[in-house]
Amino acid sequence: MSAETSGAERWLAAIVESSDDAIIGVSLQGLVVSWNASAARIFGYSAEEAIGKPIQVLIWPAKEDERDVDLLRRITQGERIDHFETVRRHKNGTTVLVSLSVSPIVDSNGILIGVAKIARDITSRVAMEQSLIAVSDQVRLLTEQEAQARVASLANRRFRELIEGAPDGILQVDGTGTIILSNRTAETLFGYSPDELVGKSVDHLVPETHRAGHAEHRANFAEAGIARPMGMGLDLHARRKDGSEFPVEISLSPVKTEAGIQVVAVIRDVTERRRVEQQVRTLQESYMAELEARQKEAQRLNHLKNEFLASVSHELRTPLHTILGFTDLLSEELEGTLNETQKEFVQHIHHDSEHLLGLINDVLDLSRIESGGLRLHTESLSVREAILDAVRGIKHQADAKSVGMQADNSGDFRVIADPVRLRQILYNLLSNAVKFTAAGGTVSVVAQANGTAVRISVADTGIGMSEEEQAQIFHRFYQVSSSTGGAGLGLAICKQLVEIQGGSISVESELGSGSQFHFELPMA
Repeated sequence: MSAETSGAERWLAAIVESSDDAIIGVSLQGLVVSWNASAARIFGYSAEEAIGKPIQVLIWPAKEDERDVDLLRRITQGERIDHFETVRRHKNGTTVLVSLSVSPIVDSNGILIGVAKIARDITSRVAMEQSLIAVSDQVRLLTEQEAQARVASLANRRFRELIEGAPDGILQVDGTGTIILSNRTAETLFGYSPDELVGKSVDHLVPETHRAGHAEHRANFAEAGIARPMGMGLDLHARRKDGSEFPVEISLSPVKTEAGIQVVAVIRDVTERRRVEQQVRTLQESYMAELEARQKEAQRLNHLKNEFLASVSHELRTPLHTILGFTDLLSEELEGTLNETQKEFVQHIHHDSEHLLGLINDVLDLSRIESGGLRLHTESLSVREAILDAVRGIKHQADAKSVGMQADNSGDFRVIADPVRLRQILYNLLSNAVKFTAAGGTVSVVAQANGTAVRISVADTGIGMSEEEQAQIFHRFYQVSSSTGGAGLGLAICKQLVEIQGGSISVESELGSGSQFHFELPMA
């Protein structure tokens, strides 16, 4: 990883962690994959508790219709979901009111790989809006005399203090679109001096490109009379006094008065949030491009490795076959009698050459399997004949160690498999069983029908394995005991060969009490 890429990743992490908003990454399966500090603060779950859990745990029961699968469907259709106000569940069971933005996460090829969610806690803001509405309702219900007495105290004290201290801009607009109330934040936000907004048309705050339809939108909202976010799913902008535009998030609430429906608008400048979102998207795209480049490089190196192994294996096997051939000729003593020492030397050469040839073949087989270059020739096979053939091939090794061999021939089954590879699997399992069984022990092999598959089991009375060893036994280059020789590839190859033929393999063992290897292949 380059220093530049590493720095970008640290910068991305710092942005995400320092955000006041919850920034959550969700996989296509609906599982949480990233969870920043604000997410932990807003929803109560630590990152360790949240990551790996379904995002559905945050859905409030009354909001089951807002399933993430529906949000994902909308995202995959190219829709962006911004400023969606809803209710989510806190870890302690309480409700959290949030403004939610949902956007797709795509790789460098434009393929959707997940969803990014940015949630802002609006509990306090909604409470403030409700308080404003409650105050308006109280004023409306009072008699004219009571209103005159209460307006001076409530409006000038509680009501005014409330809106002036709000962190968001607040405007109240009458049915004609005239601003009848504004707070200090709104004046600062739009660049107007105190009280300069009151009496102006709200259309002055709308970009010129959107003013034409604004009156119609106001009328439709007043007729519906339902509180909602403004322009949900749109890239919404507002206009300052100097003509400059900036991105905003707006929530609208209707207020019924004697003069008709009025609207309370709560306005938030989201310039910084959009900047952070863009930085996050840019860094995500950069990261995905880097990841794709690394994957391609890994594939290229893996291809080179497989070519190298195939070439080296071929070059090594050729002289080994020559060595084995000459040791066979020496053993026949056609050119003269060998003394006992010479015979022993020839036997050692022959044995070790066969061992080395086996290791080379294992490495080549594993390379072919992993690269997809191994070709199978499957057919309907007799399991009984395959077992007997493998037992005959291993019997000399068992006899040399005084290990008994047993094959259960009570039933004959047929499987769909490659005959060469089935014999290789059986030979590996039987050879291992003999290797780890002491003199006087027993190795057995039995086949049984198991639904639509045939289960073949190889059992021994050898040294057995611990649970830790059982978890590692099918990994490449793993050896239960280094004193037995080998490269630790036999069982890894068995697993690969069984699986590419549509089967599965497993082991049962107890330290000191032997082992049982089971593998299944499709029944013919």
